[in-house]
Amino acid sequence: MTGSVYFAANNHNRNNGRKTMTEKRAFAEQVESLKQKVRDIDETADAKLIEDTAQRLEKMGFTPPVMIPIAAFLRLNKDTLLQEIEKILAMPDQEACALAPNEPKKCEDLRIEFISVLIFYYEKLILLRGDDQEEWDEIDELYVHD
Repeated sequence: MTGSVYFAANNHNRNNGRKTMTEKRAFAEQVESLKQKVRDIDETADAKLIEDTAQRLEKMGFTPPVMIPIAAFLRLNKDTLLQEIEKILAMPDQEACALAPNEPKKCEDLRIEFISVLIFYYEKLILLRGDDQEEWDEIDELYVHD
C-alpha cells in the first residue's frame, strides 16, 4: 500500500468507523445553520391562510419530495418545521439510511439533505401562502396543465 492509502485504511481501522470530533462538529454546525435559516424565515400566514393554501394545493395534487406526510407538510409553520427537523436528527442511523438505501452517503449527509429539501420546499410554500404569482404559475404548470 502507498503511504497515504495505508494511513487512511489504518486510521479507519483505529477509529472502527467512528466519526472524528471534527466530523461531529461540522455536522452540528451544518444543522445549526439550517435551524437558524428556519428561525430567520419571515412568516406571516395565519391559521386560516395556511389551511386554505393547504387545501388548494391538495386539490392540485401537489406532492413535493419531502419525507413527511404531505398533509402535515402543507400545514407546517416555523415551530412545527423545527420539530420535524428534530425528528430527522433523532432518527436512528439505520432508519435514516434506509430512506435512501442506494445512496452511498453517510447518514449525517442524508439527514442534512433531507432537512435542506424540507426547508427549500417550505420556503416555496411560504411564497404560495403569500400569493406569489410566479410560484402559483409554476405549480399550475407542473400540476394542472401537465
